[in-house]
Amino acid sequence: MTIKKPYYVDFLVTSKCNLKCSFCSAAINSKNAHDELTLSEIQNIFRELDELQVLRVAIEGGEPFLRKDILDIMKFADQCDFDYYINTNATLIDQELAKKIGQTTVSKLCISIDGPNDLIHDSSRCVKGSFKKTINAINYLKKEKVNIDAIITISKINNNHIVDTLRFIKSIGINNVAIMFLATVGDAYKNLKNIYLSFNELKQVLYDLTVLKLENKLPVDLSLVPTGESLCPWEIYLPLKELGMEEHLGLWKNQNLVSSLPTNSFACTAGRDNFAIDSFGNVFGCSLMVSMNDLAAGNYRNSSLKQIWHESTLFNKLRNSSLSNIIGECKSCKYLDKCKGGCRACAFDLNKSIYASDTRCPLTKKTGADL
Repeated sequence: MTIKKPYYVDFLVTSKCNLKCSFCSAAINSKNAHDELTLSEIQNIFRELDELQVLRVAIEGGEPFLRKDILDIMKFADQCDFDYYINTNATLIDQELAKKIGQTTVSKLCISIDGPNDLIHDSSRCVKGSFKKTINAINYLKKEKVNIDAIITISKINNNHIVDTLRFIKSIGINNVAIMFLATVGDAYKNLKNIYLSFNELKQVLYDLTVLKLENKLPVDLSLVPTGESLCPWEIYLPLKELGMEEHLGLWKNQNLVSSLPTNSFACTAGRDNFAIDSFGNVFGCSLMVSMNDLAAGNYRNSSLKQIWHESTLFNKLRNSSLSNIIGECKSCKYLDKCKGGCRACAFDLNKSIYASDTRCPLTKKTGADL
């Protein structure tokens, strides 16, 4: 496969977080905080990302605003050619910090809002008072005209409150919302029975949202972000199919898009269109892989990003794989050519191979209900 330039990069600038979300995909890391990348190293990484002609960088964590030098990081990013945004819980943003953020060129802050009130949101984030701090921060940021998108991570904690959450988000002046589907990696793997939706629960959420979208009654501009990256991810297609609504898949995934990947390929873009860097300089195919040391493609402290991008054994393995390599239950599935095998990070975490079946899918022997 021809090696293209990476379009975007997820940069986890710290592994530390002030919240305790039970579904965190990046939570498992045994290294000490003093090993984290320095400001100088981050600046050099930004220079290398510009040399690679990366178009977009997501600065995330952990919680990026726990870094005392986060404004220095942002100011340096302001000088780079790539666009950047920040994923944050926003609980550390006060009026003074919001003003300083407003003076940067950050494209937007993507802020987690998991419920319509403190009961649901705080239960999701596992820290009392986090909802109030997040909403206060949003008010401060809006005064400084900082662009804000909302992110909802869907789980058993909030699945019955999604529509109310969307209405609440609209009421505080945010129009762009993404619902993130849970991956079975990081801390989420340890808490699956308590947080991961059963197929029936997922189906109910898809039904409610699809009906509202068909009736033009969604209060916000909503996108669904499954872990599978095909134009027909099983996480959306199978619930709609069982509901007799599969013809509405195009409401959530643009069927007119043309994939940049070969037709016989896994849909996973990890190490193909993008990569991730953790706070210790480890490079992975995507941010969902950062909790799995076996999926590290290299380390910035030992090799340049350009060298890792072009020469990594793991990245080249991902690039040269095809659906014919898949092992397990998915191999004989009639939907494989549509689904493209599901999420490689989840498949690896559950079955210890990047060629494994994504056994979260209800068409495999395991299901979301009995993982």
